[in-house]
Amino acid sequence: MLSSDVVSRISLMSLANAALLLGTASSVIICALAWSGKLRPCLMLDIGLLFEVIGAFSIATLENSTPMPADGWLRGVSGVALWITFFIFVVPSTLGKTALAAISSALMGPLALLIYSSVYRVALPAGGSLFSMFLPDVLAAVWAIILSRFVYGLGRDLGQARRMGYYELIEKLGRGGMGEVWRAKHRLLARPAAIKLISPESAGIGSEGLTATMVRRFELEAQMTATLQSQHTIQLYDFGVTDDGAFYYVMEYLNGLDLETLVNKYGPLPAERVVHLLSQVCESLDEAHKLGMVHRDIKPANIIAGLHGINYDFVKVLDFGLAKFKQETNVTVSGLAGGTPAFMAPEAALGEGAVDGRADLYALGAVGYWLLTGKLVFEAETAYATVLDHIRKTPVPPSRRTELEIPASLERIILRCLEKDPAKRPESARELAWLLKDVEVSEPWTQERAERWWQAHRPEVTRPAPIQIEEPAVVEVA
Repeated sequence: MLSSDVVSRISLMSLANAALLLGTASSVIICALAWSGKLRPCLMLDIGLLFEVIGAFSIATLENSTPMPADGWLRGVSGVALWITFFIFVVPSTLGKTALAAISSALMGPLALLIYSSVYRVALPAGGSLFSMFLPDVLAAVWAIILSRFVYGLGRDLGQARRMGYYELIEKLGRGGMGEVWRAKHRLLARPAAIKLISPESAGIGSEGLTATMVRRFELEAQMTATLQSQHTIQLYDFGVTDDGAFYYVMEYLNGLDLETLVNKYGPLPAERVVHLLSQVCESLDEAHKLGMVHRDIKPANIIAGLHGINYDFVKVLDFGLAKFKQETNVTVSGLAGGTPAFMAPEAALGEGAVDGRADLYALGAVGYWLLTGKLVFEAETAYATVLDHIRKTPVPPSRRTELEIPASLERIILRCLEKDPAKRPESARELAWLLKDVEVSEPWTQERAERWWQAHRPEVTRPAPIQIEEPAVVEVA
């Protein structure tokens, strides 16, 4: 019969072989899944983190499968610590997932030691020795969590630049509720562009990422946006989904200021300039409404005025990519933004019945109110209270909230747009444009006045950087 010592050694050999088999099998499975390309990249990354824990257990088991010397517990450099540190460069992930995987991997050492102690029937080391044995694993987990922030951020930025077709991200221009906006350049053309990234989290989509239905909805909206031809609607060049599940729009790069920043920085605008800006927005909305699109988020931050060609105070309307269609469609996504409380029409807030283009006209009336006064129509303490005010309260005429002169006809137009009943508002954006055209102002807002204003206040807009075009290389042919 075999002695107990021989049986223990056989058990340890079996344990080591089992750990080696587990590590090898999991490696083969991970490689097969990666090469198949059938899983979403985000799911593949999660499986990679699970592999990190399995690999750490296999390494720890192999390390603890050698009987310890009788005079003490000795350890060199822990393979688990090296594995944890190395893994963040192979599978970069979010902070929470990285922390979970790193801490779980560090715990595989003590788990393997417990298994070794049970199989080999030896006592565990003293507390101090046990602490010193696994301290490197814990430190490696901490370093991995810290380093992952840099590696993940850098990898994501570089990855986005590589995966957006011919466009390369240059600098972040801003961040909002639905994602980030970057200045970008085309790698072959001189045309500048802006890229808006919409992550699943910012769009209210769960950890499962973008489903086929969601991607189809984004594609439909992008295709509809691309059909808009108004010169006052931002032009869409391209769209797609990155490998990490973020949706992106490639748009024309605008040289100017959004109306929210314009008023915040320089104060309320004269009536003639407000008429000039609102009339251009009406042109954009008129085309969209005729195609069955309702913007749903008209607000000063989504309207940019600036230099376009040789025209100053030229308006562009943004974010039609998240518009709602009046026609019914079976491609819908829950969780998308439904508007901004300070500019939301009552019927949109209540969600009762069909919301049509007159909801955009209500929001445009609130924009005009902001431009004339520098104040919101209703300034409640919370977003919910603001929405209730739009539903219940009658707005104070803008002339009572500013020292600037507001023509009576313009004030009537603004208040008509802010009617609670959509039937009492202008019937269409075109009708609103006609009404604005008839407003009598003391002095018209001309291109000369607009140019003088931009040269005095924003000279960097009036003198855009020259376009650098590289000369093609000359190749001599013998």
